[in-house]
Amino acid sequence: METKINKFKMEKVRQRCGYQSGIDVESLGSRGGLSLAWQCDVNIALKSFSHRHIDVIVEEDGGKKWRLTGFMDPHT
Repeated sequence: METKINKFKMEKVRQRCGYQSGIDVESLGSRGGLSLAWQCDVNIALKSFSHRHIDVIVEEDGGKKWRLTGFMDPHT
């Protein structure tokens, strides 16, 4: 999700919504900012991130692994 707020404010929002785990990427002024939040029943391995993307490997209970890459539209 594009947040448009700094990572410390996003962490507070994420925790208030019940997500204790997450990756928050700082916004650049009023543009960008990304957040990925998840419950504790999955294992997330961060592969890379920038101000425009977050790339992770998700490992579910039972060992199933899959990749998630979220991109921000550079025109927003």
